[in-house]
Amino acid sequence: MVIVNTQGIVLRAVKYKENDLILTIFTRKLGKLSAIAKGARRTKSALLSSCQVFAYSNFTLKKQGNMYRVVQSEIIKSFYEISYDLDRFSYATYVVQLISYNVEDEVTNNRMFILLAQTLYLYAKEDVDKVFIKDAFELKFLDYIGFRPIVNRCSNCGNKNLTGSVFNIYEGGAICQKCRDLFEYNIKIDLTTIRLMEYILNNDILTCNKAKVSKYIVKELDKILKRYLNQYVDNIGFKSLNLIESIENKKGAE
Repeated sequence: MVIVNTQGIVLRAVKYKENDLILTIFTRKLGKLSAIAKGARRTKSALLSSCQVFAYSNFTLKKQGNMYRVVQSEIIKSFYEISYDLDRFSYATYVVQLISYNVEDEVTNNRMFILLAQTLYLYAKEDVDKVFIKDAFELKFLDYIGFRPIVNRCSNCGNKNLTGSVFNIYEGGAICQKCRDLFEYNIKIDLTTIRLMEYILNNDILTCNKAKVSKYIVKELDKILKRYLNQYVDNIGFKSLNLIESIENKKGAE
């Protein structure tokens, strides 16, 4: 019998039987796993608060066959503020789904765990640029799953002078002025956007949140990352992404 104590963040909670929940938990020690929380739907259950989506808790898990059972839990941070705001809820759901759909089961990724916890912390705050936080998360997520864009040099020749460069999704990053005519499907990009991408990749997301970034640069970064994710990530969480886009379109029309 295997018993593990670990921090974890609930990515998904599905009703099971009358009072139970089947949880998808992203844990610090074991990576993503499934666990049953018996009686967690009862109002007086000690597991109730820590089994909600986004909840960050200490879990005691016992391995039973192919699944774990939540034996005990203690809430660290509920991030309840996220659920009371549609915008924040949509963005947080999207980042949670990116991890849920694209991270392998029971493969530890401590950097990804910290990134998720910090991102939820930011979405629980009111004074953040939600689009920029999403973009920063996506860029670091791509790095942590092995698809880091090359933005500190030309992805073709290695030239570090990126003045007049373009971005090429299929070549995996920036293409310098000397090389850009060699490739099709280049995307025009501001040098400031390239520098911002490099900054995000080299700093944690809490530090990135302190940066003052213009709406123009955020918009350009957002467009490039959408195309990059579509090329390299199979399961993007389209429902939550569509909801985000509808919210953004509505705001743009106001």
